[in-house]
Amino acid sequence: MNDRIEAAHVDLLDAIVAALHLPLPSIEAADEQLYYRLLERRALAVRIVLESNRAVTRDPRLAADAIRTRIAEEPVTYSPNEFDKSWDGR
Repeated sequence: MNDRIEAAHVDLLDAIVAALHLPLPSIEAADEQLYYRLLERRALAVRIVLESNRAVTRDPRLAADAIRTRIAEEPVTYSPNEFDKSWDGR
């Protein structure tokens, strides 16, 4: 695999990770529901993009761009969990 193709595949993997790596929600039930809905929608979007790309173009750059576009259309709208850094675990 040449360097350009390898870089395109790494970029695609980075886009997938960015799509599925969401901040944990606050402990509020509504935030947890929004978190799970967003994660489900993003996972479905990644799956659709990858299946379409595999069937049509097989170009990882196009798939990465499509995934990033979908992420931008579905931003995080819930309150992320704020960890208490002063807590020592005892």
